[in-house]
Amino acid sequence: MTIVFASAMAEEAAELAQALEGASKEEVLLAGTIAGAALSVISMISIVWFIVEIIGNWKIFTKAGIAGWKSIIPIYSDYVEYDLCWKGIFGLIASIFLTYVNYCFTYVKSMPNWQTILVAVLGVVALVLSFKQAMKLSKAFGKGTGFGIGLFLLGPIFRLILGYGSARYVGHPDR
Repeated sequence: MTIVFASAMAEEAAELAQALEGASKEEVLLAGTIAGAALSVISMISIVWFIVEIIGNWKIFTKAGIAGWKSIIPIYSDYVEYDLCWKGIFGLIASIFLTYVNYCFTYVKSMPNWQTILVAVLGVVALVLSFKQAMKLSKAFGKGTGFGIGLFLLGPIFRLILGYGSARYVGHPDR
């Protein structure tokens, strides 16, 4: 169904592109269909990746004694995960910060230069924070640095391993 939709959109784009450039309608139609199919595949992979992450988080939460349904709610699940690994209110602050940075990256094209630079710096901070979170989550379940790097790079897959493997929740790594 998504390929049919992509073909219909490609046909509309082909007529517009033909008016703007010297390419034939068939060439533009083929390019639009290929681009639409590629976007459909990327979208499907992203959806599967997100669902696998939710399944892994559900199992991780239940191992830590937290209700698994909390992994479904986007910002709240981040807060719960940070609360598993950090002391105090840092989990709430970190989850709000990361949500804000993701929002800023969505609208970075319409910002002035100084704001773009600020968002880039915040992005680096968010990346470092995400890496540190992966390390703390790994240690909270008694795993090492290598497993934390795996959580950072291939989060959903390593979350499944953490959730369905033999790891036990040992508590905050700082305590």
